Amino acid sequence: MEHWLDGRLLQRRVRIHLVGVGGNGAQMTACLARLDIAMRALGHPHGLHVHAYDDDRVSEANVGRQLYSRADIGRHKALVTIHRINQFYGLDWEAFPTRYENASYRSSADFLVSCVDSRSARRNLHHRVFERFGHYGYWLDLGNTESSAQVVLGQGRETPQRNSCPRLPCVTELFPELLDETISEDNQPSCSVRMSLASQGLFVNDVAVRFAAQLLYELFSAGRLTQHGVMVNLESKRSAPIEIDPQAWARFGFVEEAGAGEIKAAA
Repeated sequence: MEHWLDGRLLQRRVRIHLVGVGGNGAQMTACLARLDIAMRALGHPHGLHVHAYDDDRVSEANVGRQLYSRADIGRHKALVTIHRINQFYGLDWEAFPTRYENASYRSSADFLVSCVDSRSARRNLHHRVFERFGHYGYWLDLGNTESSAQVVLGQGRETPQRNSCPRLPCVTELFPELLDETISEDNQPSCSVRMSLASQGLFVNDVAVRFAAQLLYELFSAGRLTQHGVMVNLESKRSAPIEIDPQAWARFGFVEEAGAGEIKAAA
């Protein structure tokens, strides 16, 4: 099966809300800037407009593993990253040094790109995407552990489908354990680069971001996708695509009845 991009996104500026500007988010910002240039070169009239949200500040543990230097320590990640991108590429993107759920200014977005590192943050985003009258076209989620990562492009239930392909399930539908509040958080702050590397590999963020950016590039350059996600294991050096196929989704335990949109256990 194929998923086709809504043609309206080829006629106006594409609104992106980037949530989290850390290990994945800072690199994703740079890839989005490159995508903006590529889209315009391919004929898109307006490119991308990104709003970045993160209330975290750069710490010593971020230097080296994330795209920050010692001179950035103590500064807000969102402000540092967006300022540099705007200066380098001549863009007008906006930074909000706050948690997404606390932001006073949130309009609708064509793409919600989440680079968060906690279950609670994903639960909050899930509720926002799936609330009635949710105003998100797509939810692109990047997640990783020490040596593995998953990237999933999905759609909320309120997203209108303009072709015969079924709705793309979101990360929390393929991995419903992310919504389980009884599971404890496994992300703990690190006070040094060495401790940070012990909990998360040096290049796992790079791999997740490149796959996520490739999905967006394919969607806007070709106008269609045949896979909407990928799972990667750096330790075994293997990756597996997530096909746009209800049978493939059923192997994750996701089945959606026509018009229902409920998560069910696959037979």
